[in-house]
Amino acid sequence: MWLYALIVIIFAHSTYIDSQTIKYGSMATLLLIITFIETLIVTLYAPVLHILFPRLLSGSVRSPKNQPDALRHRREDEEGEAGLIPPLAQTRNHYWNIAIYSMDVVICGLVMYFSAPFLNPPFGLGSPFYRYGMSTVFAAAAAFRYQGGLLAALGYDLFALLGLFVHAPGAGNYTPNAVDIAGSLVDTPIVAILVAYLSNLLENYARSKRQERENARTQAALVHIGEALLQSSGDRQQLLQRSLKSIQRGRFDRLTIALIDLARGDGQAARVPLHLAPMLICQENTFTADQLPDSSTRLIQKVLQTKQKLLTFEPIEDESRGIARLYLPLRKDEHVQLVLGAESLRMTPFNMQHEKFLTIAGTQLLVALDNIRLAEQTVQLAADAERGRIAREIHDGIAQLTYMLSLQAETCEAQAQRIIEASEEDAELLAPLAERLGKMVMISKQALWETRNYMFSLKPLMSGTTTLTQMLSNQLREFEAISDIPTQLHLEGSDDIYDEARLRSRRYAQMGTTFFRIVQEALTNAYKHAGASQLDVVIRYQPEQIEVDIHDNGRGFPLPDIQDMRQTPEEPQILSGHGIKGMRERAIELGGHFTIVPQTDGGTTVRVGIPF
Repeated sequence: MWLYALIVIIFAHSTYIDSQTIKYGSMATLLLIITFIETLIVTLYAPVLHILFPRLLSGSVRSPKNQPDALRHRREDEEGEAGLIPPLAQTRNHYWNIAIYSMDVVICGLVMYFSAPFLNPPFGLGSPFYRYGMSTVFAAAAAFRYQGGLLAALGYDLFALLGLFVHAPGAGNYTPNAVDIAGSLVDTPIVAILVAYLSNLLENYARSKRQERENARTQAALVHIGEALLQSSGDRQQLLQRSLKSIQRGRFDRLTIALIDLARGDGQAARVPLHLAPMLICQENTFTADQLPDSSTRLIQKVLQTKQKLLTFEPIEDESRGIARLYLPLRKDEHVQLVLGAESLRMTPFNMQHEKFLTIAGTQLLVALDNIRLAEQTVQLAADAERGRIAREIHDGIAQLTYMLSLQAETCEAQAQRIIEASEEDAELLAPLAERLGKMVMISKQALWETRNYMFSLKPLMSGTTTLTQMLSNQLREFEAISDIPTQLHLEGSDDIYDEARLRSRRYAQMGTTFFRIVQEALTNAYKHAGASQLDVVIRYQPEQIEVDIHDNGRGFPLPDIQDMRQTPEEPQILSGHGIKGMRERAIELGGHFTIVPQTDGGTTVRVGIPF
């Protein structure tokens, strides 16, 4: 409109400069200067240049040399988020908006008022500055839609009414008529409504196009993620690494995936803070730590503490960009199992599109991880079923035959002893036979005990409602029946001090299995090597751990060997080889302790404690 006014004034020089009706011949020139300055102010303040020259103004944000595609995608996202298609946008802050656009209405209204002497007073309807003054309605309606445009039109009409009752200098006498008044008061609101309507159409069209483009990019990215998940094996680490590249794929400068290990949280979920649980963290970077500081571990811990998403934007001094961060917790069965963290150097924060994309990608990743877990469980169940089948075969086959062999050997030994007692003549001949039959009885019992041990090693021990006390009690009773060595079980405390969650936890089952295996090995050693005639097992139920002592009255270990073992606990093989080494390793594997304590009156005590 300013260029239009300039052209009209140049080609009608005598009318606007040398007119006899104008008291001051330089009025047109003065108005041109004022309107030119106002045009510069509003054009530079409002994002008009961003619309006319978007590539020129965005050239200041340069891509890293090795990542041009990533920056190009990110620019498209940011331009789409900023809403460039609507002619003007609300800029900076509300106070500046009110000041700039109000000043524009006032200046345009005054220009229209003082241009009244040009052709058609008092509104200057025939003046080129009348159309320039109406441009304030265009600007306000484009930036603030209906509300802004109608307010600007109202302000502009007030200056028209001012010219109706108070004539501008040099306007002369004028008789108002209905056509001029109605036209001056109605045309600006109509213009405001039309411009606001067109701006809304453009904005909706731009939003629709951006949404289509974003949907297409999201679908393509999800296809790549799905392909990566399908190609992954049963290894979690490999799955996370493949997924990282597919999810990151030009959208983010740094992507972090933290897989929370809840396997140990079974009975401890209410006691161990989630942010202290073990994690498997994988990361993909396109920037170095100097370009984009890495604080992902700290932010992941914060998300796990709050269990809420973390969305931040940290501006960088002397740059038009900032560090945008989005850390998203993903839940399964009300537990946070995965945290996806995205970071980028951007001009705007992450928006709902990024959060939606990460949520979909993370959900697919959770499904893949759950499939791995189910596959592992299937393999474990199949292995357990096979082990149970083998245990049943041993019980019904080898164990029964060994038991019958033991009974037959005992019967033969008893028969030989009766013949020796009844006949002194045959005693000398039968004594070697009776001795060999006695050894056969002992060997058959050892074979039966070993067979039972193997059978119990193949099937799960603590299942259903079986407690540690019941399990060890059954074990001792069976050992006593096979070995003929008296055994007793003593309890210090009770498992009633533990809540239901702890008793049904996987940790408690692991502890029970470990105690069973250690007691089993200790009983075997006592039966084979110690020459014991009495065995006592003590279970101590303590608030934070369980201890078990296995005491025998046999010959025990030599004292130097015991002292050497205490001084070098990492080398237990100096005693009896793999048996004691295996017991120690089982205890240490669960964070427990294992010691062998010699007794002053003979015998040995094996002590093992495992904490919850």
